[in-house]
Amino acid sequence: MKLWWSLALVLVATSMFLSTVRAESVLWEEDDKEILVRTVRGTKERASGSSAASCRYVKGQWSECDSKTNTRSRTLNLKKGDKSCEQTKTIQKKCKKACRYEKGTWSGCVNQLSTRVDNLKANSDPTCEKTRLITKRCKPETNTKKSTKGGERSNKKSGKQ
Repeated sequence: MKLWWSLALVLVATSMFLSTVRAESVLWEEDDKEILVRTVRGTKERASGSSAASCRYVKGQWSECDSKTNTRSRTLNLKKGDKSCEQTKTIQKKCKKACRYEKGTWSGCVNQLSTRVDNLKANSDPTCEKTRLITKRCKPETNTKKSTKGGERSNKKSGKQ
């Protein structure tokens, strides 16, 4: 009888633990369209008894690149959270320079170097260089055949006939 009660107690405790873990994982889940912001917990907040706020935001689309500041921005709108959460947030980041080039052809090897001139594509950022010069080392000639160690190989088995 004691064994039965012990097993029942373990089963109840395990099911409570698993349901808590599942609920917590859903609460803290993020996806590509949402962002979760947690406030930093400090000793002052713990002493006052206030719990840290969790704010969940929906991500907006990135704006076009502002050529004057070389930045683009995105607005986050509050989806879920308490009164301490900001209704909207704006995130900014630097733009990638849109230099797109049409690849040229490689030159022959001169002094173990080969070069290529790439031209800027028409729809690229006008502040980019019009051409770029790419240089790479040439691979050494490998026309000589590798010799096998010890001369020619034979498929004959030694010692048995």
